[in-house]
Amino acid sequence: MTTSTASVQLSEIWRTRPSRLPDAGPGAGVAAGVAHRYRVDPVLVRVAFVVSTLFGGSGLVLYLAAWLTFPRAGETTSAAESLLGRGRSSESQTTAVVLAVVLAIALVSTGPIGAGSGLVSTIAMLGGWYLLHRRTPEPPAPVGALGDPGAPWPVTPPGPGTPLPEQHWPHSAPQQWSPYTRLPERYVPGPQPASATGNAPVSLSKDGRNGENSDNGGNGGNGGNGGNGGNGGNGTDGTGFAPAAPPAWDPLGVAPFAWDLPEPRRAAAPAVAAPRSSHLTSTTIGIAVVASAVTVALGTVFGSSWVSATTVGAVALAVIGLGLVVGAFRRRGYGLLVVAGPLAGFVVVSALVGVDAGAPRMGNVTAAPTSMTALADSYSTSMGNVELDLRGLELTEDRRISVDTTVGNAEVTVPSSMNVVVTCNSNVGNRDCIGSPGVRVDGTAGPDAPVLTLDATTTLGNVEVTRG
Repeated sequence: MTTSTASVQLSEIWRTRPSRLPDAGPGAGVAAGVAHRYRVDPVLVRVAFVVSTLFGGSGLVLYLAAWLTFPRAGETTSAAESLLGRGRSSESQTTAVVLAVVLAIALVSTGPIGAGSGLVSTIAMLGGWYLLHRRTPEPPAPVGALGDPGAPWPVTPPGPGTPLPEQHWPHSAPQQWSPYTRLPERYVPGPQPASATGNAPVSLSKDGRNGENSDNGGNGGNGGNGGNGGNGGNGTDGTGFAPAAPPAWDPLGVAPFAWDLPEPRRAAAPAVAAPRSSHLTSTTIGIAVVASAVTVALGTVFGSSWVSATTVGAVALAVIGLGLVVGAFRRRGYGLLVVAGPLAGFVVVSALVGVDAGAPRMGNVTAAPTSMTALADSYSTSMGNVELDLRGLELTEDRRISVDTTVGNAEVTVPSSMNVVVTCNSNVGNRDCIGSPGVRVDGTAGPDAPVLTLDATTTLGNVEVTRG
C-alpha cells in the first residue's frame, strides 16, 4: 500500500469494507465476511469478538455496528444506509430500527467510552482492522460463481466423470462484478438483433393443400397419398406451409392440416394486489424511544427521584404494549414482539432484584447543608451535575463524604477555614481540586480542627473542588 494521508486510508478502508455472509456463519455473517475479505480464519475473528465482549463489552458494540454498516454479500447498500434513504437493502426497516436501538443501549451500557478494558479492547479491535487492511488492501473475488456472487462454493469438487455445475464453478472469463464494483449510473439497452422468422406473418391460406393448384397437387403424391393429387397438400409439398414437427397443442400429430394456425394464447393470470405495507412496528418503536427520552429529560430538569432505569424501561414497555394492542386489531406489528420480550424481562428482573435501590438517579443534584445532620454521606446522580456548597457548614467532627456522577460535572465549594483531604477522579474531563490527591490541606481553623475527607468522581465530565 502506497504512502497516503490518514483520510485517504480511512476512505479506502471504508470503501473496501467487508460484506456480511449470513449463510456462512451462525449470526449475521460479520465474522465470516471479515475473514473472507482479509483471508484469515473466521474462527480467529469470532474469538476476537468474544474476547473483546468479555473484556469491556466493546465486541458486542462493534459487532452490532458492523451488522448495521456492512452490506450483505451481493449488495451495495447496508442496513444503516437503507434506513437513511441512501439505497435499498434486503434488511427490513424494522430490523434496522431494532438494531439501532439495541446498539444505542449497548453503547450506553457497555460502550468503549471510559477507562479500563473497554477502551483497550476497542483500540485493539480497530487497530487489528487497520493492520488487516494494510496486509490485504485489495478485496478478493466475491463468494460464488460469476452469475451468483452470493452462492457458496462446494466443499469438495465433484468426482471424475461428473459434470461441473455452472452455478458454482467459474468459467475461464474474468470476474466482472463484485460487492466493491461501482455500478453504472443508468442502464442503456443495446440494439436487439432482428429475428429471421420471428416477425414473419403466419398464413392461414389452404392453397396447395386442397388440390386447387394442379402442379402442387400432382407433387403431393410424395406426401403419402399418391392416388389423390388434390389432397397432396397433406404432405410436405415444398410450399413451406406444413411444419417439420407438430405444435405443442397437437403432440400426436393427428391434425396436420391445421399446424399452420398460430399457437393459442394463454389466459392472462389475474393481477394479485400486493399487500399494503404497515409502518406500525417502526412507528411504535420510534414513539417508545421518544417517550423514554422525554422521561429522562423530565427527570434531569426537575430532579425527580422516581426517574430510574427501571422507570424508563417501563415507559418504553407501556408504549410498545399499546402498539401490540393496536396491531392485534389491525393484524400488524408482529415485529414488536422481538423488542417487547427482552424489554419486559429487563423491567421485571430490575424491579425484583432492586437494581435501582441505592443507585444513582438521573437529574441535577444541588445541596447546601448547614448542619452535621443535614450533611449526607453521598451525593450522586447518573446523568446530570452535582453542586455541593459547604460554605455554611460548621464541621464539628471528622467526616467522609462522596460526590459521584456518571455523565456530568461535580462542583464542591468548601469554606476557607475547613481542613480537607480531597481525592478527585475524572475518566474523561478536567480536574481542579485543592492540594494533591489524598493529602491533607489545613484551613484557617488550625491543625486541631476536624477534617473533611471528600471523594469526587465522574466518568464523563469535570471535577472542581475549591474554597469560597
